Amino acid sequence: MKEIVPAVLALSMLATGVSAATRPEQKLTELVAQVRSADYRGDRAALAKLDEELGRLDAGKLNDYRDYWRGFALWRRVLNGFNEKPAPDDLEADVEKALARFKSALAIHPDWIEARLAMVGLWGNQIYLVGKDDEKKKAILAEAGPTFKFIMANAGDNPRALWIRGGMEAWAPPPTGGDLAKAGATLRYGVECARREALAHPNPPGWVPTWGGPENLMNLAYVYSRAQPPDRAVALAYAEGAATAVPEWHFVSDILIPQIQALPTEQGPARSPGKSCAP
Repeated sequence: MKEIVPAVLALSMLATGVSAATRPEQKLTELVAQVRSADYRGDRAALAKLDEELGRLDAGKLNDYRDYWRGFALWRRVLNGFNEKPAPDDLEADVEKALARFKSALAIHPDWIEARLAMVGLWGNQIYLVGKDDEKKKAILAEAGPTFKFIMANAGDNPRALWIRGGMEAWAPPPTGGDLAKAGATLRYGVECARREALAHPNPPGWVPTWGGPENLMNLAYVYSRAQPPDRAVALAYAEGAATAVPEWHFVSDILIPQIQALPTEQGPARSPGKSCAP
């Protein structure tokens, strides 16, 4: 009996150690799921609270992911704010805080493309928010330039980077943007790459960024609905695909699809085939 007691204690200590090691990972996984849901539901208040809750979490070796998702929560708080009329007055402050979160992630995980592509998106939001203030725009572009060029040149097969690049090709000023056909090809490539990513990694850890497939579908719907002339049928097909992938997506279901349904029924130009995702 005396020999059994130490063995039981040792097993108990081992179990406690395993539990302690996995607790931050489990908490991070739970919070990430809540961030993604709040983003799709357009719940800006929840996104602000989740940023704070993540900030109180010591995720240990996963602190880079913690900071990434803090930045993501605030970034999506900004994007959802653009859908509100009138626009909230806290968008610029959220952009600044989100950039700081992603910079914190990069301090731990240098040159991480996931954080860098998010920052490019945020700088684009920031340029929009400063309006006609040319001096502020110049300062933003000076800071963003190297990262912007990196993402445009190195999106590769990353569906999230392709989402950013496709958006830039569509809506940035020429010569970078203004080419909806080019943007459509990039976004379709992003959808295919998201499918391949999901097949290659069917059960990734909850804190790993895996978004991008539905977002590329959503942007394709938006691009085809804004083409001249708009292609209602193709835009609606992409939007419904995004809504099927994410049924709780407020922007797609409650804003984008009704906008597309209100378009004339005449068809626009046939879509170009784009390119296939490299194996």
